[in-house]
Amino acid sequence: MYVPGGNPFTDGPDSATTWESTTEVPKTVTLIDTRSGEHLFVMEIPVGQKLVIDFVTDGGNNAVITPDLMMWEVFPSSVKYGPLSNALTVPDRWSRKIIVDLRDSGEYAQPATDRPLAIDDINDQPDWWTSDGGTLSGSDPIDGYDP
Repeated sequence: MYVPGGNPFTDGPDSATTWESTTEVPKTVTLIDTRSGEHLFVMEIPVGQKLVIDFVTDGGNNAVITPDLMMWEVFPSSVKYGPLSNALTVPDRWSRKIIVDLRDSGEYAQPATDRPLAIDDINDQPDWWTSDGGTLSGSDPIDGYDP
Protein backbone atom coordinates (compact mmCIF):
# COMPACT_ATOMS: atom_id res chain seq x y z
CA MET A 1 0.00 0.00 0.00
CA TYR A 2 1.39 3.37 -1.01
CA VAL A 3 0.59 5.67 1.89
CA PRO A 4 2.69 8.41 3.50
CA GLY A 5 4.43 6.96 6.54
CA GLY A 6 4.77 3.53 4.94
CA ASN A 7 2.69 0.40 4.61
CA PRO A 8 1.28 -0.45 8.05
CA PHE A 9 1.52 -4.19 7.28
CA THR A 10 4.93 -4.64 5.64
CA ASP A 11 6.85 -1.43 6.33
CA GLY A 12 10.60 -1.82 6.61
CA PRO A 13 13.84 -0.17 5.54
CA ASP A 14 13.64 -1.71 2.07
CA SER A 15 9.98 -0.95 1.33
CA ALA A 16 8.67 1.78 -0.96
CA THR A 17 8.40 5.34 0.36
CA THR A 18 5.52 7.69 -0.43
CA TRP A 19 5.29 11.49 -0.34
CA GLU A 20 1.96 13.23 -0.94
CA SER A 21 1.44 16.86 -1.98
CA THR A 22 -1.58 18.71 -0.66
CA THR A 23 -2.77 22.28 -1.11
CA GLU A 24 -1.34 23.24 2.27
CA VAL A 25 1.84 21.13 2.06
CA PRO A 26 3.10 20.80 -1.53
CA LYS A 27 6.40 18.91 -1.71
CA THR A 28 9.50 18.70 -3.89
CA VAL A 29 11.67 15.56 -3.60
CA THR A 30 15.34 15.66 -4.61
CA LEU A 31 17.76 12.71 -4.80
CA ILE A 32 21.42 13.74 -4.43
CA ASP A 33 24.62 11.77 -5.07
CA THR A 34 26.56 12.57 -1.86
CA ARG A 35 29.91 11.76 -3.51
CA SER A 36 29.60 14.54 -6.08
CA GLY A 37 26.68 16.66 -4.85
CA GLU A 38 24.90 16.08 -8.18
CA HIS A 39 21.10 16.25 -8.18
CA LEU A 40 20.11 12.98 -9.84
CA PHE A 41 16.34 13.35 -9.56
CA VAL A 42 14.06 16.30 -8.78
CA MET A 43 10.28 15.98 -8.67
CA GLU A 44 7.86 18.78 -7.82
CA ILE A 45 4.97 16.57 -6.81
CA PRO A 46 1.75 18.09 -8.18
CA VAL A 47 -0.92 18.94 -5.60
CA GLY A 48 -3.38 16.06 -5.28
CA GLN A 49 -0.73 13.54 -6.35
CA LYS A 50 1.84 11.38 -4.57
CA LEU A 51 5.31 10.17 -5.46
CA VAL A 52 6.29 6.59 -4.69
CA ILE A 53 9.96 5.56 -4.75
CA ASP A 54 11.36 2.06 -4.25
CA PHE A 55 15.06 1.17 -4.42
CA VAL A 56 16.15 -2.19 -5.83
CA THR A 57 19.55 -3.22 -4.46
CA ASP A 58 22.00 -4.44 -7.14
CA GLY A 59 19.54 -3.54 -9.91
CA GLY A 60 21.75 -0.83 -11.44
CA ASN A 61 24.01 -0.93 -14.46
CA ASN A 62 27.41 -0.29 -12.82
CA ALA A 63 28.58 -2.20 -9.74
CA VAL A 64 30.62 0.77 -8.45
CA ILE A 65 29.02 4.03 -9.60
CA THR A 66 25.30 3.16 -9.89
CA PRO A 67 24.71 -0.28 -8.39
CA ASP A 68 21.07 0.27 -7.38
CA LEU A 69 17.89 0.93 -9.33
CA MET A 70 15.30 3.50 -8.26
CA MET A 71 11.77 2.65 -9.39
CA TRP A 72 9.25 5.49 -9.15
CA GLU A 73 5.80 6.64 -10.16
CA VAL A 74 3.45 9.58 -9.56
CA PHE A 75 -0.09 8.52 -8.65
CA PRO A 76 -3.31 10.38 -7.79
CA SER A 77 -3.65 10.62 -4.00
CA SER A 78 -6.53 8.13 -3.99
CA VAL A 79 -4.46 5.28 -5.51
CA LYS A 80 -3.20 2.81 -2.90
CA TYR A 81 -1.08 0.49 -5.07
CA GLY A 82 0.14 0.01 -8.62
CA PRO A 83 3.20 -0.67 -10.75
CA LEU A 84 6.21 1.63 -10.62
CA SER A 85 6.95 2.08 -14.31
CA ASN A 86 9.84 4.59 -14.24
CA ALA A 87 13.42 3.67 -13.40
CA LEU A 88 16.77 5.37 -12.80
CA THR A 89 20.11 3.82 -11.89
CA VAL A 90 21.44 5.39 -8.68
CA PRO A 91 24.31 5.12 -6.18
CA ASP A 92 24.06 2.68 -3.27
CA ARG A 93 22.25 3.60 -0.05
CA TRP A 94 25.44 4.98 1.52
CA SER A 95 26.05 7.42 -1.34
CA ARG A 96 22.63 8.96 -1.88
CA LYS A 97 20.48 11.39 0.05
CA ILE A 98 16.83 12.33 -0.32
CA ILE A 99 15.76 15.87 0.53
CA VAL A 100 12.08 16.78 0.82
CA ASP A 101 11.36 20.51 0.50
CA LEU A 102 8.02 22.13 1.25
CA ARG A 103 6.83 24.67 -1.30
CA ASP A 104 4.64 27.65 -0.41
CA SER A 105 1.08 26.62 0.40
CA GLY A 106 -1.87 27.71 -1.69
CA GLU A 107 -1.27 25.64 -4.83
CA TYR A 108 -4.31 23.97 -6.31
CA ALA A 109 -4.70 20.56 -7.88
CA GLN A 110 -5.20 20.54 -11.63
CA PRO A 111 -8.77 19.54 -12.48
CA ALA A 112 -9.22 16.10 -14.00
CA THR A 113 -9.40 16.22 -17.79
CA ASP A 114 -12.21 13.64 -17.93
CA ARG A 115 -14.47 15.34 -15.36
CA PRO A 116 -18.04 16.29 -16.31
CA LEU A 117 -18.20 19.98 -17.08
CA ALA A 118 -20.90 22.44 -16.13
CA ILE A 119 -22.80 23.34 -19.29
CA ASP A 120 -23.91 26.94 -19.74
CA ASP A 121 -24.65 26.84 -23.45
CA ILE A 122 -28.39 26.41 -24.13
CA ASN A 123 -27.62 24.11 -27.08
CA ASP A 124 -25.90 21.63 -24.78
CA GLN A 125 -28.78 21.39 -22.29
CA PRO A 126 -31.27 18.47 -22.31
CA ASP A 127 -34.57 18.96 -24.19
CA TRP A 128 -36.61 19.45 -21.03
CA TRP A 129 -34.37 22.39 -20.05
CA THR A 130 -35.25 24.49 -23.11
CA SER A 131 -38.26 26.77 -23.44
CA ASP A 132 -39.76 24.24 -25.93
CA GLY A 133 -39.78 21.61 -23.20
CA GLY A 134 -39.55 17.89 -23.66
CA THR A 135 -39.89 14.65 -21.71
CA LEU A 136 -38.30 14.55 -18.30
CA SER A 137 -36.52 11.22 -17.99
CA GLY A 138 -36.38 9.39 -14.66
CA SER A 139 -39.26 11.27 -13.03
CA ASP A 140 -42.52 9.85 -11.69
CA PRO A 141 -44.93 12.72 -10.98
CA ILE A 142 -47.42 10.36 -9.25
CA ASP A 143 -45.26 9.72 -6.19
CA GLY A 144 -43.70 13.21 -6.24
CA TYR A 145 -40.22 11.78 -5.95
CA ASP A 146 -37.43 12.37 -8.44
CA PRO A 147 -34.66 9.74 -8.19
